[in-house]
Amino acid sequence: MTMGHDEYIDWKLLVCRMNGELSKEEEQKFLTWLAKDTRRKAYYERMVAEWNSDTIRESDMSRELAKLDQFLYLQRKKGHQVMLRRRWLKWSVAAVLLVGLISSVYMLQRTRVEILEKTSVAVITPGKSKAILILSDGTSVNLDRGVDSTDTFIGVAKIKRNEGTILFEEDRRGTEMEYNTVITPKGGEYHVVLSDGSKVWLNADSKLKFPVNFGEGKREVFLSGEAYFEVVHDEGHPFVVTTDLGNVRVYGTQFNVRRYVDEEGIRATLVDGSVGFAKNGQKEDEYVKIEPGYQVRYEEGQEVIVQKVKVYNEIAWKNHQFSFERKPLDEIMKDFMRWYDVNITFEDESLHELYFSATLNRYGNIETLLRFFEAGYDIKFEINGKNIKIRRK
Repeated sequence: MTMGHDEYIDWKLLVCRMNGELSKEEEQKFLTWLAKDTRRKAYYERMVAEWNSDTIRESDMSRELAKLDQFLYLQRKKGHQVMLRRRWLKWSVAAVLLVGLISSVYMLQRTRVEILEKTSVAVITPGKSKAILILSDGTSVNLDRGVDSTDTFIGVAKIKRNEGTILFEEDRRGTEMEYNTVITPKGGEYHVVLSDGSKVWLNADSKLKFPVNFGEGKREVFLSGEAYFEVVHDEGHPFVVTTDLGNVRVYGTQFNVRRYVDEEGIRATLVDGSVGFAKNGQKEDEYVKIEPGYQVRYEEGQEVIVQKVKVYNEIAWKNHQFSFERKPLDEIMKDFMRWYDVNITFEDESLHELYFSATLNRYGNIETLLRFFEAGYDIKFEINGKNIKIRRK
């Protein structure tokens, strides 16, 4: 059947409905969607059943919904047809994956696309809240909420595993500068609340080193990977994010810093407030300051570049999405590798420079997401365990 826009509804709206958090306008939108097909009631009731089970929690809902893609695949094997519509832009393809009547399939323009063929059964799941905490005394703590769902206190640290958060209080007992470290592996993310109340969201494959207590001077933390910061304003104690390429200096703001060692440079994107960037060795009066909506980029040996960006694309990972605009496939796949903990290779290096634009569900089934890229170009993804090869059809 042909699917119209009204056949899709954002899963977040369904989650809010189950929590009783919809506005009057959203409630009407939900009821209108529900009334147009009796099968939707069964679909929603299935979600409620999953929601109320002992094994599911709110931040896991999108991953549970992604399992419907496996159901879709099995239906396709039985002979069912899936209608996907392809939308072409001048220079790319754009799509938003939303929860649909049967599964979260794309809304693309009037072309049938075969389901991705599997070369083997792959166990590939989206990332989740997990990390390793290394305390100042060398003690290592597993922060994977799947290990234990109870809150835990370790000194001045409170680990809220159900929420994927660790909170630190100021430890007034010690005066010596000591550091804790939180490490997120590939396929992991975590939320850290520092002793001054500043909040940090760590993306996959990242490392944050920070003092047990902030001293009298600057509040300095050390980052490798990617993190989103909401810094508590304290004019007398500037907040500094230090990386191997340079420092981001803050007085109270929201911003994103990306510095993976396997990428060429550092990117700092300002959401709100004011930040400055300085290369290693530069003095405080040499900081390059940016305004909200701008990004500072730097590659070693090059000049510092300031440019206006679409902020949402830079921070979409924090909002459980991949979002990119005219971005080469090889860069997109780096994020996929970190989040899904897979190895992706290209059979033909020319495929690196295929450009795409999309907003995709970060917790979606990886095969569903890969079908989007296949729809844009004559390429194919072959999955073998946790190894994925990209080749031309």
